Amino acid sequence: MESRSGRRRLRSSPQIAGAPMEVRPGRPLRFPQPQLCSPSGGGGKPDRISNLPQELLLLILTLMGCAATAARTSVLSRRWRDLWTHLRQMVFHNLAPSIVPALGRVRAPPAAVSLLEVRIPSSSRHPGPFGATATRLLCAVVRLEPEEIVLSLPWGVEFDDRRNLVRLPCFQRTKSLMMERLLFYCPDSEFTALRTLSISYGLGGLYSLLPRCPHLLVLSLKFINDGFGLVRNGFISLHLPSLQELFLESNIMYADAVDIVAPLLKRLTVSFGTYKLLSSISVSAPILEKVSWQCWYLGDGSIVRFGRWSLQRLWLHTGETQAQLPSLHISASASNSSWFISNEDNFAQEIQKHLVADFSLLELRLLKAGHVFGALVFHLLGITRISRGVQRLKIVLERSRLKGKCSPNCSCQPTNWRSQTISLTALEEVEINGFEGQEHEFDLLKLILKCAPALKKMILQLSQEASSNNSGSAKIYDICSANSSVECYVYQSTRLMHGGQIYPLT
Repeated sequence: MESRSGRRRLRSSPQIAGAPMEVRPGRPLRFPQPQLCSPSGGGGKPDRISNLPQELLLLILTLMGCAATAARTSVLSRRWRDLWTHLRQMVFHNLAPSIVPALGRVRAPPAAVSLLEVRIPSSSRHPGPFGATATRLLCAVVRLEPEEIVLSLPWGVEFDDRRNLVRLPCFQRTKSLMMERLLFYCPDSEFTALRTLSISYGLGGLYSLLPRCPHLLVLSLKFINDGFGLVRNGFISLHLPSLQELFLESNIMYADAVDIVAPLLKRLTVSFGTYKLLSSISVSAPILEKVSWQCWYLGDGSIVRFGRWSLQRLWLHTGETQAQLPSLHISASASNSSWFISNEDNFAQEIQKHLVADFSLLELRLLKAGHVFGALVFHLLGITRISRGVQRLKIVLERSRLKGKCSPNCSCQPTNWRSQTISLTALEEVEINGFEGQEHEFDLLKLILKCAPALKKMILQLSQEASSNNSGSAKIYDICSANSSVECYVYQSTRLMHGGQIYPLT
């Protein structure tokens, strides 16, 4: 017997009675519980929901958000029983054993499934292990030939439990495959149609999968660490003849060396942290258009040092537009600790390994703690790839909370750096933010002016102390006056000098 409130709900919902139904994003769908007609056609009241057009019924099933839920709508009417099998996008939020036989009722291509998504939220309660059930599910959908597959298991899956191992069947027509937190191994056949592969978090047989993707265009590996078998015998070796885009992100790089060969690669994005030095980095990508290569040196930063300076971060990237210069950003910090041994050759060699593309802008961000930085800057400018290609140099000086001062024999200022000469043939502009007017800073300016015959502009942003020091401003004026071909612009810490207008000191 239908309740009075049920009758009132049906009368107030004319859309369900036959008119087009308005679906508003963000509002939950609520359907009345109809009285179903008996098989003989007598007794009971009309099933008004089932009288809706099939396109609208499929839209309702799609908005349910889970194919397993849609499959259970057969309790409403016999017309709904297999209607869900016409869905082109199937999303499962669990791995219930009943899903596998239900998929057997889905019609096979040519009406192929566009998306198969198995995404189990971490809040779900699943008895685990997942391996056998997930493998049966994937084998059941092979005949559906989905265009896109998403497999995501919850956090907390124990990857050292072999019962969570999933056998990945070969999907002949699948173009996109994304796997999160999945322990897998691969079949012997090839994924001939696969163009995009994305793997995040976990373990698996990556090296067994990649050779079976001969036409792969996009590869994304996120937070892989040493999982997925990416590191073999200490090496990361990716030889991908058809690849056009590569994304590699890792919290910690456990490899000793990286070798990437991709003759058709156009976009390369690599980001990782490391506690140790890499013996070699090799990237062969002759038509590379966009690159972003980041490396963080973790721990106390002691593995790459120049005197009291330690290398913290290196980032090489191309601009988003053609008007932006490709740039190299280097961050270093000074320490008062003398516990670690300086290695000047090691410092330069480590930076050279990461120069996987040409660049025109060099930005140095230095946390100085009272130590001399002139020798460090000149040492970096002496690296061959930098001295030949850099057109613009920008130095940002940051103050550290640690107070320090160089002793006469401090390792951060080798005695011979002021007498060295390098060729900066491409350098056209120099900018220094936080210029304090110390003696070694003036020595650095003189060396740059001496070694950069094509220099056109120099911009100095003075610190608060230097802004109030007239003798420092006079020295800057004298240096720039001796080089009339260079336009010098000096800024105080809060405003431009000379009445708030840019004033060339030439």
